[in-house]
Amino acid sequence: MAGDGTVQKAGVNQKVLAELNAAKQVHIAGNIAEAESRYRTLLARNPTLHDALHPLGIALQQLGRHAEAETIIARWLSHAPQDADALVNHGNSLLALGRASEAAGAYQRALSLRPQSPEIRCFLANAFYAQGDAAGAEENYRLVLKEHPGAAMALFNLANILCDTGRADDGIAVYEEALRHHPGMVEAMVNLGNQLSKRGRGEEAITLLRKATQLRPDLAEAHINLGSALYDVHNDLEGAASSFREAVRLVPTHPDGLNNLANTYMNMGRAADAEEIVRRALRHHPLSPSIHGTAAGLFLGAGKLEEGWAHFEWRWLRPNLPVPLRDFGKPEWQGEDISTKTILLHHEQGLGDSIQFVRFVADVAARARQVILEVPPNLRALYGCLLKIEGVTLATYGEPVPPFDVHLAIMSVPFVLGTTLATIPAPIPYLFADPQRVEMWRDRLPPGGFRIGIVWQGKAGVGIDRGRSYGLHHLAAVARVPGVTLVSLQKGYGLDQLENLPDGMRVETLGPDFDAGADAFLDTAAVMQHMDLIISSDTSVAHLAGALGRPVWVPLKLSPDWRWLTDREDSPWYPHTMRLFRQRQPGDWPQVFDRLAAEVAALKDGDRSRLLPPPPPGPAPAETYPPVSRPPLPRYMPPVLLKQAPEEQVSAGLRQAATRTGPMWYLGTDQFIGRSLELYGEWSVEEALVCQSVLRPGDIVVEAGANIGAHTLLLANAVGPQGHVHAFEPQKRISDVLTLNLQANKNSNVSVHPVAVGAEIGTLYVPRTDYDQRGNFGGISLHHAGDGDQVDVVTIDSLNVPHLRLLKADVEGMEMAVLDGAVGTIQRCRPFLYFEYGANVDTARMLEKIHSLGYRCWRHKSLIYNPDNFKKNPDNLFPKVVSLNIFCAPAEIEIVVVGMPEITPKTS
Repeated sequence: MAGDGTVQKAGVNQKVLAELNAAKQVHIAGNIAEAESRYRTLLARNPTLHDALHPLGIALQQLGRHAEAETIIARWLSHAPQDADALVNHGNSLLALGRASEAAGAYQRALSLRPQSPEIRCFLANAFYAQGDAAGAEENYRLVLKEHPGAAMALFNLANILCDTGRADDGIAVYEEALRHHPGMVEAMVNLGNQLSKRGRGEEAITLLRKATQLRPDLAEAHINLGSALYDVHNDLEGAASSFREAVRLVPTHPDGLNNLANTYMNMGRAADAEEIVRRALRHHPLSPSIHGTAAGLFLGAGKLEEGWAHFEWRWLRPNLPVPLRDFGKPEWQGEDISTKTILLHHEQGLGDSIQFVRFVADVAARARQVILEVPPNLRALYGCLLKIEGVTLATYGEPVPPFDVHLAIMSVPFVLGTTLATIPAPIPYLFADPQRVEMWRDRLPPGGFRIGIVWQGKAGVGIDRGRSYGLHHLAAVARVPGVTLVSLQKGYGLDQLENLPDGMRVETLGPDFDAGADAFLDTAAVMQHMDLIISSDTSVAHLAGALGRPVWVPLKLSPDWRWLTDREDSPWYPHTMRLFRQRQPGDWPQVFDRLAAEVAALKDGDRSRLLPPPPPGPAPAETYPPVSRPPLPRYMPPVLLKQAPEEQVSAGLRQAATRTGPMWYLGTDQFIGRSLELYGEWSVEEALVCQSVLRPGDIVVEAGANIGAHTLLLANAVGPQGHVHAFEPQKRISDVLTLNLQANKNSNVSVHPVAVGAEIGTLYVPRTDYDQRGNFGGISLHHAGDGDQVDVVTIDSLNVPHLRLLKADVEGMEMAVLDGAVGTIQRCRPFLYFEYGANVDTARMLEKIHSLGYRCWRHKSLIYNPDNFKKNPDNLFPKVVSLNIFCAPAEIEIVVVGMPEITPKTS
């Protein structure tokens, strides 16, 4: 009892405690924002009221502001390090921020205080799994279940791990155990339904998922999984679309809901509806590879090739690529002059893709000194005829390749060339059968009649084959046409159907040695020369027939692959020789083959006009389309195998220096950054050291204006392999050098974005620059119009990063635009800011904006020259050159800044 008769706690009077209790009651009642305001008011008036810190942190967590919550709860823990609940909440915010190793430490300290707590051990397991330690997570979940067999969180998360690590049957059993203990656990129903659908137990999945949507009609994921099951099990497009629409109604920006709905509309033939959904999805998720993949299929299929190719470039970020992207150690060709260079066109995806796109080799050969075409081993013999093109040599995928200057994936050529429907190169034929094999097969084929080579089955069990293959029995209508002989060109999948032909149907086969060797399609190509017609499902054989210039008819499902376009009976890829026969209703093959059989009958009776497709439609008017950003490179790419080491000087004007972070390429004509790297092995290192001082392993950094990476590499080293740096550099030549430097130093934790950063998504222009002349290539400003190279502009907010520790911007006068496009991220993640300011920057407006966001700012003036430089060079070539930046920290963080004067709202 104090002398004035007032009861106090740790020096706080009873009135203040009453106000704190009132704030807690407001909090408990669910008015989170009001509670936060009250806690902050109390702390502002009573800085030593530490008891308000933890509930304030909880409120911030509930508002989704984990960066602020983490700082506030850490302050409380400095006064109450044994508070297990606070340790758990601190771990929760750390985990939400992607700092899993620190979260695990917090949970372990909490567990040492409450070793019997199943909840804390589950939280610890969650942190282990977030770090990639599935075994550690599984061990902890099982420890919980040993003492508490019905623990809901442990059962649910253990099942997730088992499914994620390839043990789906075990995972299903654990989901079922969870539902035995907790029959209303909707999350377990949703995940179990998804797994049952994948394991062929579709009816059970649908029943379970319908129950989940009834119990939790507000859970978007339940509707999404139900829609997927309806599509997969029953091909119920209407039901699937209804489920996806409901998910999007509940969460209008849900990426999976939007993407699945767009795909379903495409499969229903509702292209306009699909486009509306795709464009909405792209606005909300401009960096989603799956949505870009859907957009690519939609726009390419609609004949909007230029827009489609731009989205198609995002294919490299999809999971489970047939051929992964590799680190080629050389620049990617972007369409510049390569008349004195050797280009590697490298293999990707399937055999049909290769056959379709190999047509572009001649166009590239006309632009390059030499073309090295990398091909799959089983197509090398078929592609031998391409060696007749001057300057073309072949390399085999999986083997070392000869030296080259630039590279490009074969399916990216039309993007670089800007190929449209009118400019598709179609010099049919562009592949040729071996004359000796053609002659060999002449007497081995069934004599006489109208011979039709047939293929009916693609690769079974893969998603792309869904609905495109048809049963061999559908060709019975063709077989009944008098005088027709069907000859099987089928290999592998689907041959078992030859044992169960309809009555009266006969199909000739070509024996066990037909294309039995390691080389694909040599016999198929030869046999096709003796066929009057080929009828093939949408497989590589259809592309082979087209490339050989043989007459080929392709039956197609209602919504086929993009390359067959929509509503056309011809193909611009194979003009004059290919006809397309489309379903009019999903799955309605009988009407397709009845129509096709009638055409075969007329053709056999002498109406040769039936052989050819109708004339193509006239060209559609050119359309403008929204800008499409280039995808970041994957975080890790295995190096390509080279027959010999590359030359040290990989391109004219490019040099390499030993630096503080390892070897770095730079332009020899760069008077500032390049010259500094050459002389000192570093560039303005004091800037980077300030930024590094606030970084920890696992952090995310955004660097707008990365140039060639002098600071990027330092930032990447600071955040470590568990962290990530998004490096933006809009100058194509400079971003190529940045990529080389990351590859040279084996940095897999940096994504290079060759785009600009601004206030809104759009385009700007990079002034055309002669990099062979001396200049300051870090001092080039972008502009809105005029002469220059167009570059995409994105916003920081469009990145949707889960957390952000540092936003660094050095963008030659566009710092304010970067800030305007990052407000949402700054408010959500509370990163440190490090922005250049000077003559080109509206400093007063920028500081006013930053202060209004709840930040403190300090002026950082540093010399470019560092006396303790990496190369110990005592000569200062930049005696009067300084760098001016502002360093900013969230006001709620207690921070001591030495050597930099603070800029208060009054002094700014």
